[in-house]
Amino acid sequence: MLFSSTPKATREELFDREEELSELEKLLNIYPIVVVTGLRRVGKSSLIRVYLNEHENYFMSIDVRKLYEMSFGNISSLHLTRLVGEELNKISKIEKLSSFLRKIRGISIHGSSVEIDAKQFELSDMFEKLEAFAAKNNKNFIVFFDEAQYLKFYGARGGEEIRMLLAYSYDNLPHVRFIFTGSEVGMLHDFLKFEDPDSPLYGRAMGFLTVKPFSFELSLEFLRKGFEELEEKIDFDLSEVVKQLDGIVGYLVLFGLKYMTMKNKDKALQEVFSTMSVLFEKELSEITKRSPRYMTVLKSIAIGINTWTGLKNVLHARGDFVSDSRLFSVLETLQKLSLVEKFQDRYRITDQVLERILRENRV
Repeated sequence: MLFSSTPKATREELFDREEELSELEKLLNIYPIVVVTGLRRVGKSSLIRVYLNEHENYFMSIDVRKLYEMSFGNISSLHLTRLVGEELNKISKIEKLSSFLRKIRGISIHGSSVEIDAKQFELSDMFEKLEAFAAKNNKNFIVFFDEAQYLKFYGARGGEEIRMLLAYSYDNLPHVRFIFTGSEVGMLHDFLKFEDPDSPLYGRAMGFLTVKPFSFELSLEFLRKGFEELEEKIDFDLSEVVKQLDGIVGYLVLFGLKYMTMKNKDKALQEVFSTMSVLFEKELSEITKRSPRYMTVLKSIAIGINTWTGLKNVLHARGDFVSDSRLFSVLETLQKLSLVEKFQDRYRITDQVLERILRENRV
């Protein structure tokens, strides 16, 4: 169903994205590591899940955002091992794979249940055994890290242990492939450090795929098909909805669900903005804790004060005599979080819905 709030699992559930699925397959055939980026709620996870489910490769999926939350922002090997154990429980039901899992140090299997002794278990050993299994079956084993920018909070060295493991796998395990997704593009690059000469991943070629919002026409078609699926006849102009929500599929889905409950376009749109206000407030709370400057800058850009000089003047008017270097750091962080982008000599909010929420002081 198109108007489903959960990530899609089959191609039949996924609207369009044929080009992106084809490109993802091509990249995975070439590169051991593929990085998939795009705005929040644009459909990255659905794209990856559909690809993984329809191909014959074996895979495991790690939601790094869940890791970050369960560890309160300090991800350890124990947290990662716990989540890996949950994934191994799923794939242990594949009979041929189960015998290989028994060879991994620290793993014991009872029926189809996997137990891990964290003191003995090592990810490198697991990847080596999975490589042997995949090579024997002439397939790849794909490890999918969703919202992988949070791996920057793994261990005491900003995820260095993970980067070293990735570099080892890249060089020695040709049948183990990795997909990383991230909404905070700059932060994801900060974790991977593939352009840093001191990083283990420096110089290793990776595949990159950007998932973009639907075009205006595709957004209209998505809404039309969604309502047709539910046999819902509508009596308003869908273009009015798309103009407010843009082509981000998560917002279009939310509108469809709200409309099916309320049967009123304006109320459904209002509910979308109310719901997203709460979610954005939660998402922005952590950065706001660091400094109120971030919210001041975001709200200023949203109302059109979007030049370096204009933003500095706003802060100065508030009694915050920020230095040039500090303002640069604030703007750089907002760009890394994919909240702001620079266009020529001006800044703008990347997400049209967030821009309106900021402009109306809903957060």
